[in-house]
Amino acid sequence: TVVLIGRGSGIAHGIALAAAAAGANIVVAGRHPDQLRESYPDGRFAVERVDLTDEKAIEDFAERIGTLDHLVSTASSRARGLLRELDRNAIQLSFDTKVIGPVMLAKHFVDRFNPGGSFTFFSGVAAFKPVIGYLGVAITNGAADFLGRSLALEMAPVRVNAISPGVIDTG
Repeated sequence: TVVLIGRGSGIAHGIALAAAAAGANIVVAGRHPDQLRESYPDGRFAVERVDLTDEKAIEDFAERIGTLDHLVSTASSRARGLLRELDRNAIQLSFDTKVIGPVMLAKHFVDRFNPGGSFTFFSGVAAFKPVIGYLGVAITNGAADFLGRSLALEMAPVRVNAISPGVIDTG
């Protein structure tokens, strides 16, 4: 069982299709389940609602899922803009979605992984190659990267990885 949290496009969509092709049972989840159903219309994927900015929603989601093999979160909310233009709420939402959300996922799923299980989420190239206008993205990705290292220690033997892809054209 692979549980995938994120949008129904780009990297998330690719992961879902690849896992399904490998024979996995897939649960896709996000804040907008109707959009997920449109992205995965053939009925092969179970669709759930979860909001990574809401711990109670994550706890309830974990209860509904039960045990699993792999948990993947591609969820993000980007806080882009020059320093003088940055919006506090956008930065907070970015951290809530990409850093605090995965902490709460780890908290509520840590004892639900089958042997050999894994938790994967995403950092990003901006954590290591800062660019003007991406300060909010860079600090969020840096925190996500460090979170992966910390969770790997806390969640062992569950495998934890924070993946840092380059720039991806998701259309």
